[in-house]
Amino acid sequence: MAQRLVFNPSRSRLALPLGLLTALLVTTTTGAFSSPEAKEWEPGKTHVLIVSVLEWKHGLSPFPKRNRKDEELRDLLIKRGTPKKNVTMLLGVQATLPKIRQALTDTLGKASKDSTLIIYYQGHGWADGDDYCFANYDVRSRDKDTAWSINELATTVAAEFKGERAFFWADCCFSGGLEVVVDRLASRKVASFSLTSASTANDSTRNWTFTQSLLDALSGAPLVDTNGDGLITLGELRTEVREAMHHMEGQKHGFKVNSVEDTLVLAKTSGRLTKNPQAKYQLGSYVRAKGSYGRIVGIEGNEYSVQFYNYTDKLVKQYAEVDLAPSTRKPGMRGRHRPRPAGMKPDCTVKWHGDWYDAKVLKTEKDRWYIHYVDDDDTWDEWVGKDRIRLKKIGAAAKE
Repeated sequence: MAQRLVFNPSRSRLALPLGLLTALLVTTTTGAFSSPEAKEWEPGKTHVLIVSVLEWKHGLSPFPKRNRKDEELRDLLIKRGTPKKNVTMLLGVQATLPKIRQALTDTLGKASKDSTLIIYYQGHGWADGDDYCFANYDVRSRDKDTAWSINELATTVAAEFKGERAFFWADCCFSGGLEVVVDRLASRKVASFSLTSASTANDSTRNWTFTQSLLDALSGAPLVDTNGDGLITLGELRTEVREAMHHMEGQKHGFKVNSVEDTLVLAKTSGRLTKNPQAKYQLGSYVRAKGSYGRIVGIEGNEYSVQFYNYTDKLVKQYAEVDLAPSTRKPGMRGRHRPRPAGMKPDCTVKWHGDWYDAKVLKTEKDRWYIHYVDDDDTWDEWVGKDRIRLKKIGAAAKE
């Protein structure tokens, strides 16, 4: 008789709120256990600055605002015990360069010698010579002189942070540039790490996959607990981010650490996974399902529940074992490489991960285009701005 392992969602396509799968993936336990030797992150002694921008004053490509994950991250940090007064969040029009600088100084000034600092950014990022830049709301289209410079961030934090350790997270292109801050703090013997959606040399997708990985880990999702000890550590968070960005998004993540052990405990799990040694694909493994890449989140007999990302939603579909294959995706592979539909003729090319791909414009608004990649399925359809599209009828990149 087939053993039910996790859950059996409807056989139809589901759009689940991100985070709901945590409850579906586990069987309830009486509580996680911890090792007395394990050093733990202390939310009550943490100071947080969150800067997140989804649209810009001077024409950078916007992101949809639905079900945004930055606010969810703030709420989770507070729920975990970070005092509300220790959390500063700048969203959209609030995130001008002067306000970011002031908020950073204020946050650093509150930290005591045993404090932890968390800085999180979401938006656009780019490399500029020997510096990296994050796009504040009022940046002038990738103009370094009006952007939030990572070199500047490193200088400010190194000079003004008096605490014990610092975590730097970013969900944007070239976000791996935060390693500059880690290196600067190392010279001051301050423990820190940067964990980012991209490396110092690659773009990042528009999906909230990286931020969702943070949420899953900090909320105690059992899939993140790879050794099953009831604890989620920095090492396991890094693995979760690396594998999610690799298989779900086809890109490299970024990680740099100084004097923070992989065994640092970030959360206790909310339950335990039930494993089935006889299953060909185990819970949490990544697979290719009829041309798309996803993750096994449920098993019942020879039928698997496979999770996909769609911007801020986790989509779960059912597949027979014969329809699955192990993921062989490599960082830098963009799409599903499906055959081009008959009659689908491209009318533009769109930049993704530094390469240009044939696409078709489906609709247009002021300074942005909703496009379909002609060699991929419609889960990759997205809005792009002037900086990422070349319209074939004019034969050149759209002008700023």
